[in-house]
Amino acid sequence: MKKYFWTLLFLTTLVQSAYSCSSFVLKNGKTILLGKNFDWTFDQGYVIKNLKNTTKVAYCTHNGVPARWTSKYGSITFNQNGKEMPYGGMNEKGLVVEMLWLEDTRFNISEDKTYLNELEWVQYQLDNFQTVDEVVAHIENLKIYPIKGKIHYILADTHGKSVIIEYLEGRPEVYEKEANSCQAITNKSVVYSKKYIENIEGIRKNNTSTTYRYHKLEKQIKALQAPGDFSEMSAFQMLKSVNIPKGDFKTVWTIVYNIESRAISFFSHSHRKTKQINLNNIDFEQELSYFNINQDAEIVLDTKLKPFAEQANFEIASASLMHLGFDRDLTKEMSEHQFKQKLTTQSYFSQNYFHFNISIPMLEAERRLMFVVMDSEDNFRKRVAVTGGYLLGTTSIGTTNRHIYGLKNGTYSMIALIDENKNSELDFDIDGNSIERYATFSDFKPKSMGEITFKNTSNYFTKDNSKLTIEWR
Repeated sequence: MKKYFWTLLFLTTLVQSAYSCSSFVLKNGKTILLGKNFDWTFDQGYVIKNLKNTTKVAYCTHNGVPARWTSKYGSITFNQNGKEMPYGGMNEKGLVVEMLWLEDTRFNISEDKTYLNELEWVQYQLDNFQTVDEVVAHIENLKIYPIKGKIHYILADTHGKSVIIEYLEGRPEVYEKEANSCQAITNKSVVYSKKYIENIEGIRKNNTSTTYRYHKLEKQIKALQAPGDFSEMSAFQMLKSVNIPKGDFKTVWTIVYNIESRAISFFSHSHRKTKQINLNNIDFEQELSYFNINQDAEIVLDTKLKPFAEQANFEIASASLMHLGFDRDLTKEMSEHQFKQKLTTQSYFSQNYFHFNISIPMLEAERRLMFVVMDSEDNFRKRVAVTGGYLLGTTSIGTTNRHIYGLKNGTYSMIALIDENKNSELDFDIDGNSIERYATFSDFKPKSMGEITFKNTSNYFTKDNSKLTIEWR
């Protein structure tokens, strides 16, 4: 889902975070719009009609109790990872739920609660609730046990209420905005983002910068005055102003939800003609159906959805999940579960995948920290980190925790470095002794940069040894 490029040898490269999405809610008492740019490296996707009165069970990820429920409301969702795991959508009552990447997310996976994963959470809210207040009132009933994503959520409803929900220290933090108060978010926490509403000093002034995109959205919201400013056209213009138009990592689809009208308008990067669907015209009682998001025609989809079978689900789910780094056996099992909805006590994921919890003690302040985790010899050579496995920043005294979700049992390399000389390499004296603090997953002590290899910095990990504190040398 998210990869970083790093350098520990002779130069420092620009690190660009993935999932640089942007979202906002516009409202003025008459109009309620939620806009979303989905930015990613995989551009396939389905629009899915989800039925009401359907009994569901969360996919088994560990030895806890998966959530079970029966959908009260039908919905239209945008999916890459198969049925029941949408990135966002709207239900027939006008509740909209969307998600964006947030690297600082930490879910409380050890809580003794019924659970679902971070994307099933989106579908669960759409299936069960009409309003933001209902979602917030029930938010403590379940825990999120993620399969990969570190995300936060933005929601809005027909009453004009909107919220951003973030899990920062294992607990949900809810940031509410009442009717007529607009709201924006990108890929930093609400608290962190606020300082960039007016100030952009010291940040990159292009759309790959999450804080710059946030600043641009807030600036445009502040400029909204006339009723005509609160229109779908205005929302699309705002999304265009913060899109990433090209490159491997780009804006792959753009969505505007007209909440009062129960209508959705969207287009994709490769097929830019706008499609529309109105939930008032959809029968959510029968025939699970879908539509490929990448279509040439400018079209009203209300009567164009096609019957959705398990094979079509597997095709999109396997392509996306393997793009995220999961293996084919897992993608097959997850796709089957999404259609059969059987309660199980173990799964391929629970037996073969784990979550890292790595504590990094910071002994001094104002030092340059580099931290990277890699999953293969090839990615070590390419300097490609696992999802969530890269950190570059300035230290403060205390402990920093890195939570890396959804790794397969196997061998992983780690290098952590207090880069005193700020040259992006571990420095040694003439006797081969390190003159900077460093840590790896191995007991091997390198005497030169040439000895810093995948093998010499790695260890084998499963859920049984996935919680650790690094020891500085």
